[in-house]
Amino acid sequence: MSPRSSPLRAVVFVLVLAASCFVLFWRLGAQTIMNDEQVYVTVGREYVHGVFTGNTEHPPLAKFLFGGAQLLFGEGVLGPRVVAALAVLATGLLLFWWLRRPVGFWGALLAAGLWWTTPRAIGAAWSDLGSGIGARIDRFALLEPVMVVFAVAALACAWAWTRDWRWWWPALSGLCLGLSVSSKVTTAVLVVALLAVPVVFGRWRALLVGAPIAAVCGAAAVALVYMPLGLLAPIQRMIAFQTAHNGGGHRTTINGVVYLHPPWWADLAFMANGIGPVMVVVLGTGVVAALVLRPDRLVAVLGTCLAALVLFSTVVAHVALPHYYDVWMPFLIALAAVGFTRLARAADRVRRRTHVARPVAGTVLRVVATAVALVAVLPAATLATTIAAARPAGIALLGEALREHGMPADHRVLFVEYGSTWGVYFRGHASAKPEDGAFGAIAVGPDIRYPVSDEVRTFLSENRAALDHVRVDYLDVWILRDGARFVQQDGRFVVQP
Repeated sequence: MSPRSSPLRAVVFVLVLAASCFVLFWRLGAQTIMNDEQVYVTVGREYVHGVFTGNTEHPPLAKFLFGGAQLLFGEGVLGPRVVAALAVLATGLLLFWWLRRPVGFWGALLAAGLWWTTPRAIGAAWSDLGSGIGARIDRFALLEPVMVVFAVAALACAWAWTRDWRWWWPALSGLCLGLSVSSKVTTAVLVVALLAVPVVFGRWRALLVGAPIAAVCGAAAVALVYMPLGLLAPIQRMIAFQTAHNGGGHRTTINGVVYLHPPWWADLAFMANGIGPVMVVVLGTGVVAALVLRPDRLVAVLGTCLAALVLFSTVVAHVALPHYYDVWMPFLIALAAVGFTRLARAADRVRRRTHVARPVAGTVLRVVATAVALVAVLPAATLATTIAAARPAGIALLGEALREHGMPADHRVLFVEYGSTWGVYFRGHASAKPEDGAFGAIAVGPDIRYPVSDEVRTFLSENRAALDHVRVDYLDVWILRDGARFVQQDGRFVVQP
């Protein structure tokens, strides 16, 4: 059956789509809840009930969608995670629709498949189920999936404008970018890429007509989304907060090293850890091929998208978290898919142009292109295996472990060497501050930004005989026996019977 056969294409597309749905939806509610995720889910529920005071440092659209999902699925993270997963599914379909004409069926499907089925994790240890690290950023109810789907839609509509210079394409493009920015403001820099589309085609009149249309529609989308919150005042508060936050920076950990302020390359390092070395090689090879082999208008537009977002993250933004790199991944993946397609086509051209004595050159190029692209199957298979066994980890299992070891329900936990994620499961029943009353247990986490104090080390050393130790995935937990508690007195912990 020829690669051009419609039945073959349909079968392969359905298989890729089925694998994608597995990656996106299987055991979607099992993963340990993230701190930011819980904030967005809670605030989204408040928004749909008319309370707009929470999390005003980010735009509201994604949170509105998360709140609406909870009206359908019930309170909790499952409904919002379904929203995120559907956004990822739609992003892949948009990539396929966008690239289908310029690079062909197989190149477009490669882009969608890489987007759907390869890792984009929040840390390097994502394949360890006990690490609690999400194997896919977009299996959480974060702002990124909603922001990204509208950003890709904006660029896809702008590109469609090049086939049919009608006014509604820039209108749709501006509308989608406005909705993207109404989820998270990072993608505002893609205005440059939207303007680049008519520029690379030399359509200056279209630029003069389309840019105002896109701007008006984008502004209208932002205004419509913000209207329930009061429009100007919340936007001003958001800008003020983000400006101050960006100026202050924050502590972050990269490859076991703590930085008081994220280095400029932090998001690039998070990406390398999140997608893994194999995908770094695969995507890097594809991007180089795209830039070297016939870098046409499509490559220019995708490159502009990628450059704008990477430059914003590395030069402008002084805040970096392990999931921020997700914003540029669809454009990176699309550019790599274009590169592999061009590499395969270059092989065909070489075979046609070379004499019988030198037929090997084209074959080598095709084999290299196919082999490097197929290497992505390895991390995709690991991702599928990890998702198949997805489970709660660490902090999500701690409550059950404490009950099994007899700690009374009214006793509290002191968290050390651990971030604020404990608040999702233990709010009101724990603290990270030793002075906050009496505790029945100490839980030591893996976050080296918050090192264990000498006070805690001394207490654990002096009271080993009175403590039960249990390992809950990445948490080391010490529980006082017989329902005892400890309190801080004069700079040390004292056990109370």
